[in-house]
Amino acid sequence: MLGIVLLWHTAVMLIDWTSDFSNWLDSVEEAGGPPLEWAIALLAELQDLAEPPTQETPTLKRVQQARRHPLWRLAHPYDRDTAVRIIVWFPEKDHAVVALVGFDKAHLGDLWYTSAAIRAEAMVDQWKQQQGSTP
Repeated sequence: MLGIVLLWHTAVMLIDWTSDFSNWLDSVEEAGGPPLEWAIALLAELQDLAEPPTQETPTLKRVQQARRHPLWRLAHPYDRDTAVRIIVWFPEKDHAVVALVGFDKAHLGDLWYTSAAIRAEAMVDQWKQQQGSTP
């Protein structure tokens, strides 16, 4: 008798990331704890997107300070001890590039986003060059 397996296929976002994010994630994996838990949860939420966001949510918000690329930030609910922010750019409908992560931004407040936008846009340009496209 032949068995038929039906797979429920949902669209998932392909996630790419810069070497800076990879280095940060390696160090967080090694240390463990709440930053790793938040990073995994935020990346899982990003992967579950069927397409780039069009509206802000409590977790996903536009980085208003970005000028050259539409950047979004992923953030978890308030945690007194940890603040993980992931800056993302969506080059295609089903593709996200993690450009930058911010850790413990609690001490800097919203000023962090000004420098984060500048750094993230530079990282997006670098990623695009590595992929063979122009910034």
